[in-house]
Amino acid sequence: MLRALKLAHIIGLVMVLGSIATFVVISVLTGDASLENLAFGRRIISVGTNVLTIPCIGVLAVTGIWMGWQRCGIRDRFFQIKSLLIALVAANGVLFVAPSVTSATEIAIRSLAQGRLLLEYKAAYMQETVFGTVNVLLILVAAIVGVWRIGATSKTDD
Repeated sequence: MLRALKLAHIIGLVMVLGSIATFVVISVLTGDASLENLAFGRRIISVGTNVLTIPCIGVLAVTGIWMGWQRCGIRDRFFQIKSLLIALVAANGVLFVAPSVTSATEIAIRSLAQGRLLLEYKAAYMQETVFGTVNVLLILVAAIVGVWRIGATSKTDD
């Protein structure tokens, strides 16, 4: 069972980081493009965030907590640190990243309809960038904690 959880966890991590990297590339390529291309790129980012990135963050959370609980137990400091990080990633993703992605996309689509890039787009895009960067950093910290088992009461490498 532990191997299946590890595999699902790794797949979830790859999907989250891979989708984010893809969305960064789309953003760069459509940043100075026509409004049609900007709106199209934003739609891809919104759909991908909602059907791929956020659900895979859920996979990371469930598998990470399940593995930590099986290995360490709820009282272990390592489990508590990892659970907190996972909760922060999930909360930031659902409460801040996804809504800011949706907002930037809606503004880009309205811009296309009006024939000019609306001023509020840059602020919405910046907000998405900040929240997204925070999540990537939290994921990397969680990975570091997991690999080096920071806070673990017993060191086991499996």
